Amino acid sequence: SRPAFPLPSRNALVPLARYAKALVPGKNGALEERTAAYVEATRGCKHVCAHCPITPVYRGRFFAVPQATVLADLDQQLAAGARHVTFGDPDFLNGPKHALALAAALHEKHPAVTFDATIKVEHLLLFRNLLPQLAANGCLFVITAVESLSDTVLGHLKKGHTAADVPVALDALRAAGIAPRPTLLPFTPWSTLDDHLALFTFLAEHRLEGHVDPVQMTLRLLIPPGSAILDDHADAKWLGPLDAAKFTRAWTHPDPRMDALQRDAMALHESLVAAGDAPDAVFAALRAQAFAAAGQALPAFPHVSAKPVPRMTEPWFCCAEPSESQLAF
Repeated sequence: SRPAFPLPSRNALVPLARYAKALVPGKNGALEERTAAYVEATRGCKHVCAHCPITPVYRGRFFAVPQATVLADLDQQLAAGARHVTFGDPDFLNGPKHALALAAALHEKHPAVTFDATIKVEHLLLFRNLLPQLAANGCLFVITAVESLSDTVLGHLKKGHTAADVPVALDALRAAGIAPRPTLLPFTPWSTLDDHLALFTFLAEHRLEGHVDPVQMTLRLLIPPGSAILDDHADAKWLGPLDAAKFTRAWTHPDPRMDALQRDAMALHESLVAAGDAPDAVFAALRAQAFAAAGQALPAFPHVSAKPVPRMTEPWFCCAEPSESQLAF
């Protein structure tokens, strides 16, 4: 049955200023903080990516939240000081007409407000002609779940796109004036060490390191109870028992080097971030570590542009195993 969509009551929540903020281009091109609102134009998702936590709940169903409800919720958050909006839908273009109408209505009512959204690679290609309209209505960046550049991995994750689709989709965003922010899942039971090295190369060649949080090069597949991954892999030899503390099924990579690299990469990332190292330095260190783990000489990589890229002040990832420090937090 269709769910009800009452106007959210936010009175009991902490002030918006205490949540993650948006970093958007300001004077002289530098990034400045804006208080961010959060809404969902739809619930659920019409796609069934195997690693996504939405899939076991909605199983390919999605529901549009009435435009009036979304705009009323935005009004109360904008009145509380928000100047940027995150559309938190699993995919903003599950209902493209609904999304475009909502973005246009928001822009007409609040022309100075910017927004970001999450859109599948598959939809960036299918609806590439709509991207300039999103940009014209204030879309600054789009999060898109690239996850891997291995067609083998993408097939197991049921992503609906291929490795060859990725640069085309990212170029479509850039052509529309929207910054791409790919998300990655480099450590899965099907990923190889060569895949990992190729990912570093791809990010550098396509000038994407400033668009990706370095922590993403450390992320490991999360398989919580009920995950759709288990639909096809419940009897896999690499699958272990439930780790209740992390709320995930343990798994062991067939190549021990991959598990060791993931642990070492996470530890290296945490130590460098704690020391205050800049993201480009963290990327360089993770890259050197990965090539060393493969026993390969580190090739020369092109210089990464220091041009600021709009983003949120805090990264978040819903399909990756948390680190020990995240669990402690």
